Amino acid sequence: MKQFKLGLNIDNIPQKSPLDLAPGWDAAEVPITELALPYDGEEVWRKKRDEIKTWNLPPFTAASHWLKDERITGNKPTPFQELERQAEQHCRRLAELGSDMVAGIWGNFFAVPEGFSRTKATDQAIEYCGMVNKYAKRHGILIALEPTANPATVFTKYSDGLAFAKQLGLSHIKVMADLNYFIAIGEPFEDIALDPDYCVHVHIQGDTYQPNYGNCTEKILRIFRVLRDVGYRRTVSSAHPWTNTVPGRFNYRAESARTLEFLVDLRARVYAE
Repeated sequence: MKQFKLGLNIDNIPQKSPLDLAPGWDAAEVPITELALPYDGEEVWRKKRDEIKTWNLPPFTAASHWLKDERITGNKPTPFQELERQAEQHCRRLAELGSDMVAGIWGNFFAVPEGFSRTKATDQAIEYCGMVNKYAKRHGILIALEPTANPATVFTKYSDGLAFAKQLGLSHIKVMADLNYFIAIGEPFEDIALDPDYCVHVHIQGDTYQPNYGNCTEKILRIFRVLRDVGYRRTVSSAHPWTNTVPGRFNYRAESARTLEFLVDLRARVYAE
């Protein structure tokens, strides 16, 4: 049986240099605001793109941090022209970094502020998604809406995000599942099975930090079993802050190796059942 991929979110800071990543990961997730340089011009981008391609990282299969301070909904959304500029640029630059890329859009960007009309916020979200879908389709990028268990957003639960995406009916707008948001709101992981074709990316982490931090084995085994049973084949990204799991100075290569070993073991156990 073909297994889902294991990936992790790449950072670009000295403590966690991409060049220090332990080998063996199936995939990587690129943070757009750090590595795809949304506020820089094409010459700066081309230099960064060419540098990234020398890093010999696992294939980029996903992207995070779609926006930074911008907002899509509410009384003072970011001007649509700027949102569109970034959407086109993100999709184009991500396509230059990897094929079959999934870009996650955090649900908190679709806020419903106190006193603001939920209907109006939903209309703003629909307009935005229609625009993004145009560029995603043009450049071959899948967009994954990420529900964040926040009731002050257009879609709170994973099942809400799924219903919203299906209502849109847009070819390149899907959803992603984040283990911690499921847990935060008590949503069953089995909701991924409501329509498995719509789940195009998954996030996991441990107790605040990497999945091998804390007592997280059973939670991760459970979501791995759901993914196995629905035939999920895309990437499960270990998306988290980092900490030491052993005494001494933080060592990114060692910690990313320990995280990978932990996840490979859990994945093998699930597929062997």
